[in-house]
Amino acid sequence: MGNRSVFITGAATGIGEALALKLDQMGWKVFATYNRTPADSLVEKASSNLKLLQCNVGDPESIEKAVSEVKDDLGDTGLTMLISNAAMTGAPGPIEFLNLEDFYFLMEVNFWGPIRLCRAFLPELRKQDNSKIMIVTSTSVYMTIPLGCTYPTSKSSLDALTRHLRLEMEPFGIQVTALEPGGVKTKMTSYDTEKEANNLWSTIPSDMLEEYQKYFSSPGDEIREKFELWPPSRFAEKVYKKIILKEKWKPKYIIGPGVSALPIMHRFLSIRRMEKFMKKLFGVKT
Repeated sequence: MGNRSVFITGAATGIGEALALKLDQMGWKVFATYNRTPADSLVEKASSNLKLLQCNVGDPESIEKAVSEVKDDLGDTGLTMLISNAAMTGAPGPIEFLNLEDFYFLMEVNFWGPIRLCRAFLPELRKQDNSKIMIVTSTSVYMTIPLGCTYPTSKSSLDALTRHLRLEMEPFGIQVTALEPGGVKTKMTSYDTEKEANNLWSTIPSDMLEEYQKYFSSPGDEIREKFELWPPSRFAEKVYKKIILKEKWKPKYIIGPGVSALPIMHRFLSIRRMEKFMKKLFGVKT
């Protein structure tokens, strides 16, 4: 891969950590970032060539500091690839009773963070020929998740942004793609289901709780029961072979178990038929 360099957000665990380790193994200069969680296990597994940086994508000053550190390290060579991976879940509950402050914060991290990140790193990406940006979205962009709209809404917004950025960057020789992960075993998908359900139902006032529970179940339970989860290392290997090694990138890639049919269904089924499928998938009673 020569003198290839990559900046990856959210690399302390899960997908980000696995991608950082894979690229480090393949000889890339990896700038792996974390927010609050120390990336001790990543440092232990990686080579001395990997550089760990703190970067909170919700904080513009934190991003600017990370860009400055990368520039100091790389000099005039510029950055080869940017992988915007950091994200969060949260703000559960029906739209009627959403905690909007929590939703604002989720959008700050999942949507505005990648915008800031791309804007900050574009001058460094322009220094190399055929540099690339990979934005990790989600297969939830194809889903309507009752009582769980906030995460897919943030990722759907990011998906639209990625399409626009791809067209705008093409004349400058910068390729952009969206990576849509299927089921991957991470902290985001491996949490306490009982605690998650309690957090969800606690958002609904007591006088409406019985009404909502009559028609809906906790969406996290349904997803984990119906989707296989890959280990992050397997997912990273697929991403490396199917995307990173390719000279020319497609607009988006869907990688992971049990999700390849989702974009096809989304494209060819009517909205009403998709609604029926989602109600069945998430156990909605009407």
